[in-house]
Amino acid sequence: MNPHGGRVLEWLREGKEGIDLSANLNPLGPPEILRRRWPDLFAALSLYPPLDPRFVGRLLEAIYGFPQEAILPCNGATQGIYLLGRALSGKIVVIVEPCFTEYARAFRLGGKEIRRLLVFPEPPPNPLEALRGADIVVLGNPGNPLGDTEGLALYFQAREEGLSTVFVVDEAFQEFLGEETSLVFRVFSDRNLYIVRSLTKYFALAGLRGGFVVTHPENAAFLLDHLEPWSVNTVLVRVLELFASEDLSPFREATQRWLLEEKAFLEREFSALPFLSFFPSRANFYTLWTEKEDPEFFSFLEQKGIFVRRLGDFFGLGGRFFRVAVRTRRENERFLEAVREYGGAR
Repeated sequence: MNPHGGRVLEWLREGKEGIDLSANLNPLGPPEILRRRWPDLFAALSLYPPLDPRFVGRLLEAIYGFPQEAILPCNGATQGIYLLGRALSGKIVVIVEPCFTEYARAFRLGGKEIRRLLVFPEPPPNPLEALRGADIVVLGNPGNPLGDTEGLALYFQAREEGLSTVFVVDEAFQEFLGEETSLVFRVFSDRNLYIVRSLTKYFALAGLRGGFVVTHPENAAFLLDHLEPWSVNTVLVRVLELFASEDLSPFREATQRWLLEEKAFLEREFSALPFLSFFPSRANFYTLWTEKEDPEFFSFLEQKGIFVRRLGDFFGLGGRFFRVAVRTRRENERFLEAVREYGGAR
């Protein structure tokens, strides 16, 4: 099972304080309107959520500009992943690795055969060959945990070659890229394209569990037959109503400013660390690795109240690799100070 998420609650229960760099959430928190109107949401606890996905789809269309008929709301991106795992036909799934680990688990539980296409640290000479014979291909845009968009080339090459393989593309962090590489609007011309999105990362709503799948409207109708009822809770629906009624451009601009500043700061600082290396990332997180596997390093970080996402369960990676979220300047500095302290004591 995914070893991140919920750790902060454990710490609080034990009377500890810490920062969770394993969760790639917007540290600015949700848009300001939610802070102002939060008490108004209490009444929603006694209401069942709407059963008609078009109700939520219209709200998501207002927030994102995506056509609501192509949107299937879910209880977090994770529900969308497991829905696709059991609902899509086909037997062979090729996952472009390293990739978010839930995809392999979801498709394996759906009775599929999992094959891997490892593109890190060096891509294979002819990766398109690995897709021939596949029924489904999974890739990240941007990828998790590397924050890259290189997998997109495979999608376009496959279509140029006439391959009709189903592509499942994870865009959980696409908002942090300003939608620059999103494939969302291709779903109307590509029936074999399914895009998984998250509401929890960019809007910092992890506790409310929101996400959606974007695909051709006929696919969305098919998936709805396989989806549990009341998959989006009423509080989240009310939150989306607030967002849909608000001009979110100040929130998006503030997020973009923060991300550009902190990524520039972190990359500069990472380059000066003596025993760590990092992978360039377009997203709001970075994969780093140590010179050699060193469990004491991670124990030291936890003793300092810093929790990172170790990546030993990601295919192609190992105990040397870990991922950290881009956070506020103070939190980023606290992580860097701990790393320097450990390095100085070695």
